[in-house]
Amino acid sequence: MSSTSTGRDRMRFDRSDTIATQLILWLLVGASAAYPAFVAIDWILRRQVTLTGVPVETAEDAAGAGRVLNPVGAEVLVDDVGAGHFALLLVGSLLTVAAAVWAAILLTRFLGNLADGEPFVPANVTRLRIVAALLLVVPLVASVVIAIARAEILEAAGAEAGFALSFSLGWIAAGLLVAAIAQAFATGTRLRSDVDGLV
Repeated sequence: MSSTSTGRDRMRFDRSDTIATQLILWLLVGASAAYPAFVAIDWILRRQVTLTGVPVETAEDAAGAGRVLNPVGAEVLVDDVGAGHFALLLVGSLLTVAAAVWAAILLTRFLGNLADGEPFVPANVTRLRIVAALLLVVPLVASVVIAIARAEILEAAGAEAGFALSFSLGWIAAGLLVAAIAQAFATGTRLRSDVDGLV
């Protein structure tokens, strides 16, 4: 036999790969949780929040060449933000963190099955479908809540604020991709069940 047929499969996802992936996954979740924590601390200490993606009026010749066609999404520091407005702003971030934790738990269990050589089980199909739903729904809902909170905070501060939604279609693409992978696992699980029934 050739060395490729008898050698170790270097692309195999083994136990060490599982541990490394889980570590990276939970580090990302921790980083996503740190942002609302810092925002909360800043508000508690100084009653101020930094709003991102705020449209501001810009002169057409501000770029020095050509004309500026779109408003700039600025970072605006707003003082004396009330508790109600801050809570509404925090809801969107906390919703995202909760979804990230839930997805990380599901993916940790999924990776455990993968490392054990048991990827095609019904539980993994359910896990992947839940992760897909989270990717499709939560970022959009959180973006809408944050946009409403941002508009309310700016209006309370005396600015003329409109509803400006900032949302990446990448979340939709990611959710659809995970849903497709879940369907592939559903097919694999069904085929495995059929084979087991023949044995």
